Amino acid sequence: MVPAGFSASDPHGFAGGSTSDIMLRDSSGRVIGRTTLTAAAGGTMGDLVTQLNASQVGTLGTFSIDASGRFRFDQAAGVTGTSISIPSDSTGRYGTGISFSALSGLTGSVSGLAAGGVAPDLRNSPGKLPLAIFNTSAAVGERGLLASDTRAAQFYTDSFGRVNDLGKEGNVSLERYASLILGETGTTAANAQTRYEDASARSQDAITRRDSYAGVNIDEELSMMIVLQNSYSAAARVVRVADEMYQALLGTVG
Repeated sequence: MVPAGFSASDPHGFAGGSTSDIMLRDSSGRVIGRTTLTAAAGGTMGDLVTQLNASQVGTLGTFSIDASGRFRFDQAAGVTGTSISIPSDSTGRYGTGISFSALSGLTGSVSGLAAGGVAPDLRNSPGKLPLAIFNTSAAVGERGLLASDTRAAQFYTDSFGRVNDLGKEGNVSLERYASLILGETGTTAANAQTRYEDASARSQDAITRRDSYAGVNIDEELSMMIVLQNSYSAAARVVRVADEMYQALLGTVG
């Protein structure tokens, strides 16, 4: 599924100075390590591994070329749930346009299969899918294909349970790999929903705090206005009574 067969002594074939931006993320998607892999002219695959292991990402695990000739990353003790992403990559092996991220298979986002799919005629007419296998040993006059022969159909069914080499995912059946993808997708979606709800709660709390300082509470302001109005009326009555008493006092003295 991914290119294999590299050894540490193989030339990497990348132009000198071309780079690959490599990130290591934890299970929540947070970047915990980052490095820029810079190819040196005339360097080897082993040189790339050495450079990666000497980087910040290399402190969180170990890069190597496995027995099948593929790049791999093993997490350090105490580091779990990590994944590698390569957001930018300017490398290209011998001008083919095949980058380090495509050759290494570290991210799982690319593979050695340039294109794949179901043949258009089979996709449009599934009934054309052969269910029998031609009998090459049939004698003259005997049928090479029999309506009761379902060996091809059984072969297709068995292929889902057959173990395949899926690169960094290891040796696993397509059926198992599909279930792993669905499980990972569900976990990622659940984590994204949790982060969204947390961010929404924080946003609403910030809005509430802002309004409590900058906003105007109409009920509170109206209540204060009534209190002030009553106080003014009471003060006016006191002044009026005092004036009447003063006038009466002046009349008495006069």
